[in-house]
Order: sequence, then structure tokens, then C-alpha cells
Amino acid sequence: MDFHRNHVLLLLEAIPDEKLDWKSGEDVRSISEVVAHIAASTYNLSSALGKDLPEGIDPSTFEKALLTKEQLSKAINNAFAFAKEASESVSDEDLTTQVDLPFGTFTKRAVMTLILSHDTQHKGQFIAYARFIGVTPPWNGDN
Repeated sequence: MDFHRNHVLLLLEAIPDEKLDWKSGEDVRSISEVVAHIAASTYNLSSALGKDLPEGIDPSTFEKALLTKEQLSKAINNAFAFAKEASESVSDEDLTTQVDLPFGTFTKRAVMTLILSHDTQHKGQFIAYARFIGVTPPWNGDN
């Protein structure tokens, strides 16, 4: 998980502040909304592992409320820390426990995979957006 978190944070830092509201089309998320969505979905999916969301955290507000790099970075760091804590709290015996999500029923093991695959999907979107505005992911050098 640290790998994904670090990439999102590195790329967020490379994006000019004035480009955080850039989007590729009218009916899609902006750059800041993509990053906020990564944090929100990480919280939401992780809470399905049996850990309550931290007090005061409402992921449904993230996409409209998290607008600055500082807010987004904090949310990403906290969401990934929550995911790690929630994942580590699942015992080996509990990995096959079924949990209901809005889009189906999954084992807790599958939810952990969903967290990473969903983050990967939107990290890819974030990378594409960055390249559209002329920002190369910092871990790619000159590529």
C-alpha cells in the first residue's frame, strides 16, 4: 500500500496548484477529485474490513471539500494508514468472512484486493491527467 500512497503523493506534489481543478471532460472528475476519490474509496472499502471510520471522517464529502494539496495529501496519508490498520486487524481465520458492499458480496480477502485494484485504477487516471497537462510522473524520470 505504501507504494501506491507514495506515488499518489509524489505526483500530487508535481502538479501545479492551478491545475488541480483540471479535468479531461465535463462529466469526469478533476485532478483534485480523483485524488479525493482515491482517499474516500480507500476509507470506504477499508471500513468493510470491520473497522469503524475515524470520528469526523465522511468520505462522501471528500471530492467537493478537499481542494488543496495539503488537504489532499493529509487525506491520502490518513486513508492509507486506516487501510493498513484495518487490513492488519483481519485475522487469518477472518479472511473468508463475507461482507456486503454496495456492488456485491466479497470475502475480506477480496476486499483487500479491491482496495489495491481500485487505487491502481484511479492512480492510472491520475497519471494520464498529469501527462495531459505536461507533468511526467516523478518516478519515471524523463519518460
